[in-house]
Amino acid sequence: MINKLPNAFSIPENIRTDFSKNKSMLVKRKIFSPFGQIKRYKGSSPILMVIPSTDINLLALGITLQEISLCHLMIVKRFTPKVETRIERYIAQYNIRGLIGIEEHENNGYEYMYNDHFHPLINYITEKYIGTTVPNAITMEEDYCLKENKPSVKFFIHNKDAASFLPVLLSILKVLPTQIEHNQKPWTTASVSDAFKVSMITPFNRLELTIETQKKWGLREHDYVFVLNPITGSFRKCIVYETKKNLNSNEVTLSAGVKKSLFGSSPPGPILIQKAARYPVHQIQTQNAADVQLNRIIVSENMLNKLKATESPYVELMNPHTGASFDFHLSQLAQQPGLNDDKTIKLNYIQRQFLDYEQPPDYIPPTVLTNLCLRTDDSNKELCLTDAEQTILKETYGHGKVLERISYQESLQLKKVLKKAGYYHTFMYPVNHYYKESRKTPILKRLGNKLLTAFIGNKQLSLKVIRPYTSDETSNIIRLTKSTMTLLGIEEADTVILSYRNKTAKAQVLEMNDLDLIKETNIMSSSSLMNISVAVPSTIRTHLGLNNIGKVIVVERDMAFLLKKNFNIQFVPIIAVMFTVLSVSILTTWTRILLLLLFVPLSMYVTLSRVRYSISNKKQSY
Repeated sequence: MINKLPNAFSIPENIRTDFSKNKSMLVKRKIFSPFGQIKRYKGSSPILMVIPSTDINLLALGITLQEISLCHLMIVKRFTPKVETRIERYIAQYNIRGLIGIEEHENNGYEYMYNDHFHPLINYITEKYIGTTVPNAITMEEDYCLKENKPSVKFFIHNKDAASFLPVLLSILKVLPTQIEHNQKPWTTASVSDAFKVSMITPFNRLELTIETQKKWGLREHDYVFVLNPITGSFRKCIVYETKKNLNSNEVTLSAGVKKSLFGSSPPGPILIQKAARYPVHQIQTQNAADVQLNRIIVSENMLNKLKATESPYVELMNPHTGASFDFHLSQLAQQPGLNDDKTIKLNYIQRQFLDYEQPPDYIPPTVLTNLCLRTDDSNKELCLTDAEQTILKETYGHGKVLERISYQESLQLKKVLKKAGYYHTFMYPVNHYYKESRKTPILKRLGNKLLTAFIGNKQLSLKVIRPYTSDETSNIIRLTKSTMTLLGIEEADTVILSYRNKTAKAQVLEMNDLDLIKETNIMSSSSLMNISVAVPSTIRTHLGLNNIGKVIVVERDMAFLLKKNFNIQFVPIIAVMFTVLSVSILTTWTRILLLLLFVPLSMYVTLSRVRYSISNKKQSY
């Protein structure tokens, strides 16, 4: 099942009617058991709302919000130290990332932690909906819902005003995910241009602004930013691009998909922009031979602790110059004794290839090239490019040129210049928990997957997304090279499962063997890059939530399809086993059933050995 992003939940038009229905329901029946102190409503998003009250209005408010946003909800009859301990355990058990408390009070208001960086946003939203300034306070004391290391806020609401706070709290429930990634940057107010459109359709989450506005906001091309509609709470994570269009100061253009998700059919209004949290890396080194097969990413101990403190299970490693990136799990991080520089990271060969670092990139955007050539460092003149080095870069990539096939020596020289220009810098972005939402798989499905893995064998590869042949754009097929299909143990026309973050898709496979056809839709100088690539049409990319090419997805062979495909080689042995067992007259009925249950699976296991051993049992490196 495809899990929607947290800001995708729709707010019903008759929300106050739902509030009234829940209020009537609470009048008719009690929600607490005779000896219970807590009533829990489990949700699918990692946000917890706690209501320490038995007032019907506040309970109806909480239940209505939970039904719409699918957050976790805890209603507390009476607060005790034991109850607070249970809340703490619940936060840890369900990996809660943001909290909202709602308490009954004579006067409306709210409070937040002294270091909470998103309280200006809460002030903005509250004033927009309520129309007047609601008293707010700053606290330095943690409690059941205010946490120093999590975005959290506590509201004090008069029971008669509960319904009035529905839009405020719904908007905040949508906004909280933007803060879960530990963003510490301020929000900037901007306007959306009606006179201009974005220069290109892709990436689908494109945000364009002038170079002057970029410098003013401290942004660079390919930076991630959160774009928020403060009225509805809807947001999108966008990628920054420079435009030559004559935009006003603090004015941006947005791609059509971003506009639609933020404003729907309404005309664009003011937006808030926040730079996404990131951790810069200024030096990329190679790994030891022993670490290459372990598929690890090696950082310093201090950087490891910083990334773990974000509580984001996944991190995106991105090349800020080309936009190429891949996700990795925190469990893949490792520290190396003696590595103390927080700005250094060690990657294996494939990881460097994914990020366009192993070989000189085939193409550098003109705006990025300008920044690389103009790099200066007054404290260290050795880091400044000479005129000759600038000439090398401009002759290679200037005016939108694509890198031609070059010799190994020329490649080394070009890499040396690129390193001096600051090309080998990367950023690590904590990936929002919602993108990798884990759900409990039904027992039967888990059992079926284990049986398929035992009989067929599972195999998956991480591959970089490129555009397909021109003729493939309207079809539901992907293309892989022959060697990649061999590694997956599949043939042409077989089905594979594509996974990117929390979304999956199935597609048939055809061979990718013509570099010239690939060059018609991609920038690729060497056929060797095809072996780590998967050609995916735009329809499937959209389904997977891929805003652009250059991202890494997981390609997995479809075990259920392979079982059906090889049913012909299982049929005769199964019939033979059944005939043999049933023809022995001395056996009782129960003995025959037991023998069939034993020998039929054994027969299937043996006949499927060719399919099972068509893949390697060794661990796949990234």
